[in-house]
Amino acid sequence: MQLFPPQPTLLRMLAIFLTILPLMVFTGCSGNDEIKDTRFMMGTLVEFTVITSDDAMAQEAIHVAADTMQSLSDRFTIYGTQANIIKTFNQSPIGIATRMPEDIDALLHMSLKIQQQSMQAFSPTLGSLSVLWGFSGNPPPTRPPAASQIASLLTASTNCLIVDQHLWQHTQADCHLDLGGIAKGYIIDRGIEELKKHGIRHAMINAGGDIRIIGSHGKRPWHIGIRHPRKAGEVIATLDLEGDTSIVTSGDYERYYEFEHRRYHHILNPATGYPAMASQSATVIAHQASLADAWSTALFVLGKAGLPALKQQGLNGILVDDKGEIYSTDGVKQYLQHPG
Repeated sequence: MQLFPPQPTLLRMLAIFLTILPLMVFTGCSGNDEIKDTRFMMGTLVEFTVITSDDAMAQEAIHVAADTMQSLSDRFTIYGTQANIIKTFNQSPIGIATRMPEDIDALLHMSLKIQQQSMQAFSPTLGSLSVLWGFSGNPPPTRPPAASQIASLLTASTNCLIVDQHLWQHTQADCHLDLGGIAKGYIIDRGIEELKKHGIRHAMINAGGDIRIIGSHGKRPWHIGIRHPRKAGEVIATLDLEGDTSIVTSGDYERYYEFEHRRYHHILNPATGYPAMASQSATVIAHQASLADAWSTALFVLGKAGLPALKQQGLNGILVDDKGEIYSTDGVKQYLQHPG
């Protein structure tokens, strides 16, 4: 689809939203039918909201879903000291083939497919560069790494992952997996699966703005606000979602620092090894949170030029480019909340 800036009607609607909705909101149901719980995992607060009159069923479902999600988070992380298959693979010698567990194997295949579809804007092999930049470290960084280090690891991280009959190997010693751009979405998907298995039909899992919903929020859709990337407490739009769908936003405003009047953030461009600079935020709507997660990263890297690729995959999105201009796919209009 031809890329376009928001049409006048869309811009007027967004202006109205900014006037009447100063906060990111999730409204529509209250009272005993709404059960909430919050856990800390994946480096963020994860909020579970279940709509049901059966409190015991909701609490059990949330407990199992949260435990499942925490276990998966431990399996996918490249940080910390706890061993997992990803860390083992990253430290394995060149040429040693590894058979991954079925779910990780599937997620790697999905990652490589999105890498191709997004013109290399998404990559699962930026682990060494991610660690070098240190945005998940403690204390956080205050200045960028040396250009020579970035260049060296970028070479080692490009086209360095091969698979044959579900056996994976890397071709460079510093070719390290980092599934952070897709794993959070996958973990949310698995959490929703557990809720469904326990009889939950209406729920939301919100992991720091990475969201999947099922059913409705009482008698209304779920109202999801998209954060303004530069104005704290404001939103650029509010969307009405229901059924079974996900919405994920990637932005440059969560993990970042400024050095010599330039903003450095955690979303790396696989082509340069540096933080991507084409966008302030990118939001993608998809059936699976894993798909929305990966494509929001790819769209952020590509900027407005990525909207046609997004549309080609049958997905919808909203982009705030580096100048603060808002772009979107046509399909977003069906979700926009109409005032009144």
